[in-house]
Amino acid sequence: MNNKGYVTIFISMVLVVMLVVALAVIRINRQSYARTKASTSLSSAMSGELANYNRYIFDRYHILLLDKNANGAGEGSLEQAVENSLSFDLGEEFSVNSVELAGITGIVDDDCSEFKRQIKQNFKYEVAEYTIEKIMNKTNGEDDPVDQETIQDIDNQISNEQAGISENDDGSQSSDEENDDEKKKKKEEDPRKTLKKFTDAGIANLLLPSDADLSSNIVSENGLPSDLSSGSVFTPIRTDFKDMDTMELDSIGANGWSSSLVTDAEAITYAGQYFNCLTDKRYDDTYLNLEMEYILAGEKDDNANYKKVVDEILMVRFGFNTAYILTDVTKMARCEALAAAISSAAPIMQPVVKFLLAGCWAYIESVADVYRLVRNHKVPYIKTSETWLTDFNSLSNLESLSNGSADEEEGLGYKEYLMILMALTGKEKYYRMLDLMQMNANHNSTSSYRIGIKDCITAFGIDAEIVYDGRTFALHEEAGY
Repeated sequence: MNNKGYVTIFISMVLVVMLVVALAVIRINRQSYARTKASTSLSSAMSGELANYNRYIFDRYHILLLDKNANGAGEGSLEQAVENSLSFDLGEEFSVNSVELAGITGIVDDDCSEFKRQIKQNFKYEVAEYTIEKIMNKTNGEDDPVDQETIQDIDNQISNEQAGISENDDGSQSSDEENDDEKKKKKEEDPRKTLKKFTDAGIANLLLPSDADLSSNIVSENGLPSDLSSGSVFTPIRTDFKDMDTMELDSIGANGWSSSLVTDAEAITYAGQYFNCLTDKRYDDTYLNLEMEYILAGEKDDNANYKKVVDEILMVRFGFNTAYILTDVTKMARCEALAAAISSAAPIMQPVVKFLLAGCWAYIESVADVYRLVRNHKVPYIKTSETWLTDFNSLSNLESLSNGSADEEEGLGYKEYLMILMALTGKEKYYRMLDLMQMNANHNSTSSYRIGIKDCITAFGIDAEIVYDGRTFALHEEAGY
């Protein structure tokens, strides 16, 4: 009997231990289940918020952005939305103590690194590479037509020619020679004076096509990603052509774009695909019509952006036209003869005037180039005697230079020049693209709420405290596009 009692006690103790273990396992499983459910629910709630991306910006530009203010609900609305979703998913068995943001990644953070990443991920590099490769092939990668060596050669030539001018040439002419010079001066008007008449009236206005569609909207700098903080790449060319140093600096002002064109190939081609310009209006519902021009210039209206971009393209063309005219013996002989007539009272200045006149003529050719470009014609990147269009008097008859079919022309078009200029625009181009997205999203919004891209994020973290059956779980989750 005693043995049977011991066995009964032993079996009872084993059963009690097994029951305790079973209850502990059940409790542990319940706690594990509760943590898993809480973590899953938190991830689900955050994914649900990511689904509230701005549909207009995604559909138009293929960029994912989440407004952390929940489309106008205000600060803390994201945490509140996650908390509400958690409470609904977890049910009455759970209670949510707190939900707090634990780090966000904004689209403009770190010089728009998230924007750059999405462009790289969502835009096919093969397409960008092909477009940039086409520009590089057309230009042979030549981005310094007038370099420091060329400038030094010009300066040396001027010095040598001035050294060869005798004192007798410097103001001691006979009366017959003076009379001949007076006749030449009457016949040969300084083309720089003629150019001044056109530049005083505004070269950009002279070039603007009559059918150009410029928006009347004005950009407000309040809340824009860029804050309109930077202007255009270049200052305008000095068109009086009185100073060699200034002309030489202008001739190299647009050098050095080719490496950046390749480095920023995706962003530059992305801008060309998704934004309007003067000669390629893809969308009719934009706040500004000259969007690529805005990316380059950052001014407050289409007209101002157009004028700045005209100055920039003139700078590019001026360098190449100057480089060519210096090699054209016939044109330089024309400049020399004209310089002799203009400088008859001071022959020592003739070599300088010759090169200044060559610069003046190169600028006139550049104006003719841009006149054609803004009318959707192509312009040869490097000129020849056959493709040179102008003489000193051509500004009064530019319309005669835009004949012919653009489809049959070789060279670069207006939009391709904008892409070259974009290679000379640093990080500002990313902020200004975001400016345009914000302006267009708000311009086309049917609600009173206005999105601010500075408040938009692409990733965020959440710290949450959730209570289940008397136990508090501290959770951290991260989510992003």
